[in-house]
Amino acid sequence: REVKTDIKSNGRPKINDNDIIFEAKNLWVDMPGEIVRDVNLKVRRGEILGIGGLAGQGKLGIPNGIMGLLPSGGEIFFDGKQLPLNNTLEAQKNGISFVSEDRRGVGLLLDEPIDWNISFNAMQIQNKFLKSYLGGLIKFRDDKAMKECAKKYIDGLEIRCTSEKQLARNLSGGNQQKVCLAKAFAMGPKLLFVSEPTRGIDIGAKKLVLDALKKYNEENNTTIVIISSELEELRSISDRIAIVCEGKIFGILPPDAPVEKFGLLMSGEKTKEEGEK
Repeated sequence: REVKTDIKSNGRPKINDNDIIFEAKNLWVDMPGEIVRDVNLKVRRGEILGIGGLAGQGKLGIPNGIMGLLPSGGEIFFDGKQLPLNNTLEAQKNGISFVSEDRRGVGLLLDEPIDWNISFNAMQIQNKFLKSYLGGLIKFRDDKAMKECAKKYIDGLEIRCTSEKQLARNLSGGNQQKVCLAKAFAMGPKLLFVSEPTRGIDIGAKKLVLDALKKYNEENNTTIVIISSELEELRSISDRIAIVCEGKIFGILPPDAPVEKFGLLMSGEKTKEEGEK
């Protein structure tokens, strides 16, 4: 079919309909309080895809299942190859990162300092922030590199803290969320899932978080999938918005589609512009 492209006024790279970086087929996820029974979804390289829907209909279960945090089945394909489900490490090794909606329970090491939180996954999975000796037989933590990385994100994301050594537990909700973002950014992901990124944080912090995601997408051409209960939030940042209903992708709309059409999809009614099949 004809290749469609999209060029934003800010000069972002073209988004090619046929350049699919991620695909889920018949995905189901066992998540208490959520229904994910048959999700089929294609994500285009370099886009920001929003996923919305009413509470309990499945939107939160999708990234948790893909990232192996909950039992799941079906098939997922990333960058041209099939990845195993129920394997968090394999997903991360292949360049997929996740900012969980549960930042205190999943996203942060609450009793560790900011610099350790930001660098931990990159160190464990990608051997970043390590110094090697004796041909790699011995490795030590590179505290200087960790400090420099933390300071970069503290400045860039405007994380309000006493220093990079402040414990994550003692930060406000908004600043904890920014640390979670920094932790994901430090991995240099090709694909980033972000779930409820502004839940429970003040208006000023919400704008900073959304602006940081847009900037990271623009500067790195990183594909971002943002899951949110706030439709207006999705409309402000997304190239397309997929609506989940009864555990399935019920339709995909452009962000400027009438609000009524999003409402119809959320209530389980198809529209004339439901997007991808």
